[in-house]
Amino acid sequence: MSFQDTWAICTKCGNKFVFRIEDQRRLSKRGKEITPPPLCPSCQEPGSVGAPAPAGETSSQPEPQELDRGPHEGKVKWYDNDKGYGFIVHPNGEELFFHRTGIAPGETPNFPDDTMVTYCVEQTSKGPQAIEVERMGARN
Repeated sequence: MSFQDTWAICTKCGNKFVFRIEDQRRLSKRGKEITPPPLCPSCQEPGSVGAPAPAGETSSQPEPQELDRGPHEGKVKWYDNDKGYGFIVHPNGEELFFHRTGIAPGETPNFPDDTMVTYCVEQTSKGPQAIEVERMGARN
């Protein structure tokens, strides 16, 4: 099956938003119908697919979702060079741990905040972890 980003319209606020390829693949992998969520990312609880936040409840962290291996694009939330680890924010809002051992070979282990990166995901006993992390456009 071929996937492509498509426009969708939020049933709550009426704004257009992109129904991403990654979300379509995730639904397909789970054997679910490939339909856009009814709510845009601004109107839905972070980490959910189309479900509104329960009344009176908010979450600063999205519900963890199993991410496919990738590759993915994201943004470095922070990286501490002395400690050798940091976090990447995935486009769905989920934060992924990454360790200096997960940095792509030949990549400089210096990632200022908000650096755009590509990475793959490895499932570990402690949850998903970013590996093969490199700056976007680092390789030709």
